[in-house]
Amino acid sequence: MKLFDKVKVLVSKPEYEEQEVYKGMVGTIIDAEIRGRSFHVIFTDPTPFTEETMYSIKPDILCVIDIKDLEVVEESDCTDDYLLINLPKQNPKWFCKVEDGYIINLLGEKLNKIPYDYDS
Repeated sequence: MKLFDKVKVLVSKPEYEEQEVYKGMVGTIIDAEIRGRSFHVIFTDPTPFTEETMYSIKPDILCVIDIKDLEVVEESDCTDDYLLINLPKQNPKWFCKVEDGYIINLLGEKLNKIPYDYDS
C-alpha cells in the first residue's frame, strides 16, 4: 500500500462518517508519507461530468484513514524514486509504504514488529 494506490475502506467509524466516508467506499492514497499509522485518502464522485450532472456531483472528500481499515483494490505504478521525491525533505527514513503487513520506509526499516499488527 503506497501513494496513488486505490484502496477500499473496510469499516465505518464515527470519525470517518463525520467526513461522509463509509465502509466499502473506494478512494486513492494522495500523500506519500504515513503519519500516525494512517494515510490521507481522497474520495471522488465517480459520476461523469456532463452538462446534466455538473450541479449534482459531490465535492471530493479528504479523510485520514487508519492503515488497518484499508484494503488495496488497485496498486499504482508509483516507484520508490517517486516516493522519495514526494517525502518531506526527501528523507528515505520517513515511513511511506505497507508491504507484507509491515509499515516500512525506503531503507526497508519496519515500524511494527508483528505483521498486520500496526500498533506492535
